[in-house]
Amino acid sequence: VRSLCPNIIGNDLVKAGIILCLLGGTPPEVSGIEARSGMTIRSNSHMLIVGDPGMGKSQMLLAANQVASRSVYVGGNTASSRGLTVSLTKEPGGDMGIEAGALVLADRGVCCLDELDKMPKTHQDGLLEAMEQQQVSIAKAGVVASLPSRCSVIAAANPKSGHYNMSKSVAENLSMNGP
Repeated sequence: VRSLCPNIIGNDLVKAGIILCLLGGTPPEVSGIEARSGMTIRSNSHMLIVGDPGMGKSQMLLAANQVASRSVYVGGNTASSRGLTVSLTKEPGGDMGIEAGALVLADRGVCCLDELDKMPKTHQDGLLEAMEQQQVSIAKAGVVASLPSRCSVIAAANPKSGHYNMSKSVAENLSMNGP
């Protein structure tokens, strides 16, 4: 545990959680009705790190990004919904093209989202389907597609008051709205 980001002293539980997200789970064998219906059970864990500024959240995310064989690091203050999920582009011949966002590019890996508290709510909305269903869907301009996003999401956020208040819940400490 201490070998992950060794320049950050302590935070062993946070580092252990990051390692568990990096290792992921084993997808269960699906048979019977589940197999016929196409239902799958998500084996990826997601993690939200909330802590005071200066605790090393960004450094731990960068360390996770470097250790993972497939990973994408995104800053929440600069990411958009399309940058996280998928966007459409017009190709030179007039056809529409699909450009994968961070969650799709991190398929079968990890997506590290830093400064999640600075991301506008409208851009956070794209995270729900990707984290829960492990896919990103698009239906625009005559294009209907679903792209896989089977990745663990490790996000970091600062508390709204600048200091984490242990007597409050995580939701009360964050300046983020629920889904």
